[in-house]
Amino acid sequence: MRASSPGGRFTSDFETNELTDGITRDLTNPAGTMAQWWKLSSYVADPIYDVEPIGTGRIWSGPYNLRVVRATITQGSSPTNKRGFYNADTLHLTVNIDDFKSVSPEFFSDRGYVKPEIQNADKYRLVWKGQVYRATKSQQAGLVANRHTLIVLDLLQVMPDELVNDSQFLQYAQDRKSTRLNSSHEWISR
Repeated sequence: MRASSPGGRFTSDFETNELTDGITRDLTNPAGTMAQWWKLSSYVADPIYDVEPIGTGRIWSGPYNLRVVRATITQGSSPTNKRGFYNADTLHLTVNIDDFKSVSPEFFSDRGYVKPEIQNADKYRLVWKGQVYRATKSQQAGLVANRHTLIVLDLLQVMPDELVNDSQFLQYAQDRKSTRLNSSHEWISR
């Protein structure tokens, strides 16, 4: 065998497939966590005002269980946006590319090959530990022989007042409000 033309069963595709399988076996299952992935299936907006009618605006399909290799949360950051300052949690997820492909195959052309449409993931929603998040950035990582093995998602918490028009996620806004009210009631009663 020559170094310029390796052969045999241990091709770069074989090694990359084994690597992504190993991520699930060794990292995701014993040490990882689960999230719920919601895919945007339809969006209806008023042609004049560009807002959604309540109950018929944005519709998501799901939830799809997404295995997460690593999750890092930063609580209470204050990003600047058009609505001003408010505290929202940011979430950084590392996901095995095969696990992400199983919940959103529309972003992939083949195993390990990501389409440019992955940038549309910001229209989807993710629920993790009872909070709703939207993706702000998604990118490929872990490049092995021109194939990616990981997807990295940066997400921003969707606040309860933003969930008012999304009837599918309204329960999370109400759960968060009732938790906040119960905790303040306990503090007052002490």
